[in-house]
Amino acid sequence: MPTYEYECSRCGLNFERHQSMNEAPVSACPECGGSVKRLVSGGTGFMMKGGSGHVKASGGCSLEETGKTCCGAASRCGSAPCGD
Repeated sequence: MPTYEYECSRCGLNFERHQSMNEAPVSACPECGGSVKRLVSGGTGFMMKGGSGHVKASGGCSLEETGKTCCGAASRCGSAPCGD
């Protein structure tokens, strides 16, 4: 279940709720009863897998993970996207 972050417009309280995606957003502050708005949170990072390149989504070199760079070299080759 996703975690949503809320902020009260009356007292400024920030709080989180685990809610299903189908559940209605929280509308009242649990402390003062004021109206709340759902904040956009950063969420978590992700890594793309599959394909032949083994290039991480962060743009880093795959040498540390697989022992080979995305172009198949056993050491950093110095050209994008392997070059770091």
